[in-house]
Amino acid sequence: MDFERAFDTLGLAPGASEQDIESAYRRLCDDFDARIGRVTSLALRDRYAAARAELEGARAIAVEAARLHRAPRPNGEQPAARAWAVLGLAAGASPLEVASAYVSLCEELDRELAAAPTEALRKRCLEARAEIDSAYQHCAAAPLSAESAGATNAAAGYETQVARATFEAPVVEPPAPNPALIRILADPDPPARPRRSRRRPLRRLGAAAALLLFAAGGTLGYVWWSDPESLAFITRYFPLPPDPELVDAQTSAEYLRRRVAEERRDIKHRSEEADERLARLQTEASGSDEAGEEHARADSALEQAQARSALAKRLFELTERHIFSSSALAEAFGHMELATELADAGATDRAVAAYSEARTNLEATLANLDEAESALGARYEAVDARDAWVALAGSAGLEPGDAVLEGGQRLVAADGQLEAGNFAAAIPELRQASQNFRTAIDEGRRELATRRAAFEAERKTARARAEAERLARAASEPDAEALPPVSAKNRSDVKLVTIPAGSFVYGCNGEAGRECPSSEVAAQRTELGAFQIDRTEVRVSEYRHCVDEGACAAPTVARGCNWNAPGRGEHPVNCVDWEEAKTYCEWIGKRLPTEQEWEKAARGTDGRIYPWGDDGPSCDVAVMNGAPGCGGGTAPVGSRDRGRSPYGLFDMAGNVFEWTGSLYASGGEARVLRGGSWKNDATAIRSSHREGALPNLRDASVGFRCAQGSIVADTRAR
Repeated sequence: MDFERAFDTLGLAPGASEQDIESAYRRLCDDFDARIGRVTSLALRDRYAAARAELEGARAIAVEAARLHRAPRPNGEQPAARAWAVLGLAAGASPLEVASAYVSLCEELDRELAAAPTEALRKRCLEARAEIDSAYQHCAAAPLSAESAGATNAAAGYETQVARATFEAPVVEPPAPNPALIRILADPDPPARPRRSRRRPLRRLGAAAALLLFAAGGTLGYVWWSDPESLAFITRYFPLPPDPELVDAQTSAEYLRRRVAEERRDIKHRSEEADERLARLQTEASGSDEAGEEHARADSALEQAQARSALAKRLFELTERHIFSSSALAEAFGHMELATELADAGATDRAVAAYSEARTNLEATLANLDEAESALGARYEAVDARDAWVALAGSAGLEPGDAVLEGGQRLVAADGQLEAGNFAAAIPELRQASQNFRTAIDEGRRELATRRAAFEAERKTARARAEAERLARAASEPDAEALPPVSAKNRSDVKLVTIPAGSFVYGCNGEAGRECPSSEVAAQRTELGAFQIDRTEVRVSEYRHCVDEGACAAPTVARGCNWNAPGRGEHPVNCVDWEEAKTYCEWIGKRLPTEQEWEKAARGTDGRIYPWGDDGPSCDVAVMNGAPGCGGGTAPVGSRDRGRSPYGLFDMAGNVFEWTGSLYASGGEARVLRGGSWKNDATAIRSSHREGALPNLRDASVGFRCAQGSIVADTRAR
């Protein structure tokens, strides 16, 4: 390698600095590595690898200018095996596969040649092009050799000549060597060699061939002049020139046939993959003991997997029934076989017409596949919108309107179109059904907003009326006892427990090896004065007195709520917001406890994890989620005698969350919830666990209990 070639290999001009040489060397190494990993041509990969190895020698010559380095080129394969490997085919492939592979590789080499950054890299691309041409000639000659032995395959000759005419490698003149640099790098004392006379056998062979061609041409001319019929008989055994129209029709039809086969494999693979994922998630769900949020996420993932599996399976079944088993596809394959036979027989025009008909049928099949996938996607959206409306209607008690009924009818009609294979007709029906269900959802949300506004107005009116009645009674009975307007028996139903003054452990102490969450402060001793707190959560029957007196608003009636539910009078009242809980406690002559008071009443003074101690929870000590037999809702208050706190309070862990009077964070509106509920696992029912919720929250997992007595300002809102 001389100096000029070294700098040319690096894409630099002679005289470049050492820093430029190193920078160009690293950049080209990265470029070659990317190209080697990207191309599929074996010939081009070998050239890139050789050029990659040659960079080191070019860098050494450019920097040191001392020694000559040649990178070895991988070789060792047999010519015949090498030719098939260069084209990426197995030995004995059909002429169509040889021509298709040659066309693809030539297109790839053209792109690489256009993107080559240096002249040296362009030479490598052209060398690879030359090897691909040689390999194509060798592989394409196989059917021609068989023809000379008795087999006929005119299409192979067509493909060979058309492909070579289309992708002819450009000729590049090698650069003239620099005599001065050759003398510098050459051996200073070359051995003397005897001069031999130069022979030129190729010139003699060429002259002989020219004479033979001239003689043959003259003979054919004489035969044509004297006996034209004999000339026609002779020319029957000559290979016919390639027909570009036939090659183009054959290549296009074969490309579409492969696309149809790939689409079929892809649809089947998606169905199998969705089934495998669904089976895996079902196995994990059956063997998992997770609870709470993790369990809910697992259920959601399982539902999505079921929907995707059903969608993929439905697409596979419909396409197999109406597309891949259709007469149109069978006709396409029949036309291709007929066209091959016609091409072998020399009926070029009829072969082109048969290939064109096959291509038309294959294009229609691919269009039908696109319509099938679009139709199944539209049905998935329509069903999703329908399920969303059903969930909204179930939670709010909505009745189906005209939009829902029309959407259901369109969905049924579209299902019938899908079963019949009319995918194009089903798409607009499914899209209109989705639009109908979305319209129904919007109308339902507006109706809920109207109901909520009316409920708020009614509650304000009830409160104002109750306050006016209370003031009227106080004015007419000035000596009456200042107690809530309920009987002594009803007041005694909720007994107060006195919590003595003193210090207690407040906050998280890293129970059971867990790290304390950021919402909880580290355990510390805190002083509290004496106060009183209800032994149980407020019952539905107790809250009803306040509603009957007009002082309290009725709780929300929804799924899981205990209000107006048969047999739930002894259950805790739930589905009440913070303001409603506060109003009841004030009406009964009490208040909501602070979260510090609540925690001391729940865990005592020894810093225990749960009200009953440090042992893990179970169904017989708390109404919770994740324990077998605990059920899926609230239980009557005081039903877990073994789960009492040190002061004898019931349900301080589980059943329902309890509102407190404390803010969750300074400057915010959220209030603190304590105690966990029937929806929560062991983590959320710890005595130090706290959550925040906006005051307007009404949920089946939220209730309250009241407190009384001295209160210390709670400044530890976290």
